[in-house]
Amino acid sequence: MERPKRSAPAGLPYDSILEILARLPARSVYRSKCVAKAWRDLVDDPLNRKKLPQTLEGFFIMKPGTVGVDGVEHFGFINLLPRPVPLDIDPSFSFLKKLPETENLSFLDSCNGLLLFVHARKSDRLYPFDVLGYVVCNPATKQWEAVPACGCLPMTDCSEWYTFLAFHPAVSSHFQLINCWKQGVDEEGEDLEDEALSVCTYSSGTRTWSRRSQTDWNNEQGHLEGWRHQGTVCYPGAMPQHAFVNCILHLMVWDLDDSPIVAAVDIQGKTQRIIKIPAAAEGMRWAHAHRGHISQSQGRLHYINIEIEVGTPHPEKCHEWSIWDLQDYDTQEWVLKDTVSFHKLFGENICRNESCTGCKSSCAVVAIHQDCNVVFFLQSQNRLIAYDMDRKEVTVVATFENKIWVDGIAPYVPYFTELPVLTNKH
Repeated sequence: MERPKRSAPAGLPYDSILEILARLPARSVYRSKCVAKAWRDLVDDPLNRKKLPQTLEGFFIMKPGTVGVDGVEHFGFINLLPRPVPLDIDPSFSFLKKLPETENLSFLDSCNGLLLFVHARKSDRLYPFDVLGYVVCNPATKQWEAVPACGCLPMTDCSEWYTFLAFHPAVSSHFQLINCWKQGVDEEGEDLEDEALSVCTYSSGTRTWSRRSQTDWNNEQGHLEGWRHQGTVCYPGAMPQHAFVNCILHLMVWDLDDSPIVAAVDIQGKTQRIIKIPAAAEGMRWAHAHRGHISQSQGRLHYINIEIEVGTPHPEKCHEWSIWDLQDYDTQEWVLKDTVSFHKLFGENICRNESCTGCKSSCAVVAIHQDCNVVFFLQSQNRLIAYDMDRKEVTVVATFENKIWVDGIAPYVPYFTELPVLTNKH
């Protein structure tokens, strides 16, 4: 359809303005809306969405224990960006309910506009379950693609099992899946100890899974692959901390001494580097119960955790979040970006116990905004709040009637271009 002629801001040709804005970061594009009504209309025009970079639109919120008879988990959606033309977001994912032979679809991961679900056989048990495959979908275009299971091992034989989604549309229109697993039992059903973490990868370009032997990794990478033998990617009852930064998957790993590191793994499953987390301030230590959080913001890796005074397990006035920015990736130079106390976040109700999960001020990090210095926290499992590091302001984004798990909150940046690799459309 031919675009109707319209006036352009600053007297420049309309298409020229679009080309300029398309090369800017999303934060700059959305700031331009404040210049004039013509700029706002240009950025908000649905016809321009495919060309312009997008920012954090909101969060999909998974409602615990709400897998319906259609086999799909029930979601809500919190919109952070009021638009003159609202997005056609379907939090019920009704377009996935038409999938043939669907049993259970459970959310796993999100990355740059795409969401990943695991397709599992219906069962009374929560974990482990039989994996039938995966579904990758784009909520903005309502496209989806089914991916077969990797076929490495049944989940029932694994002591650890995680699958991550990797997608960077500025680099490639293809997506990848990275499946990490550790065999828990041998052929006779006996428990295995010191088993290395294995990695399988899937590419939508080849539509196949690939796996290399641990011997190949060790021969090529040497000490970089040691974390596969010595560490665990996830603590019991928690989801693995990970961030996709500059086409590299970053995983938080805890070694045998319970010390955290970050393993940087490429989309072929090869370890590119090991990153040490920043040291706590002198006289302080990191809280063990929270285990830390990593996220991507403004193109760099960030680390957030709670600092507690050494020697005092639950002091009243020593709980504060420290927010670190990996400003130099090559030299691993971490810079302290900000600190915020529990008092600032929650008023007078200060958490006195680092392992507390039920008091008013207990909280977990949800995400850092990809384009600005804002951190989102889930407080007491029923309130989503935002902390603006620049303005030092705390805002309540949403409250929930029922408890929400932090692992069931998925940041969402829409991607409006249809992808050929997602071959199905509702």
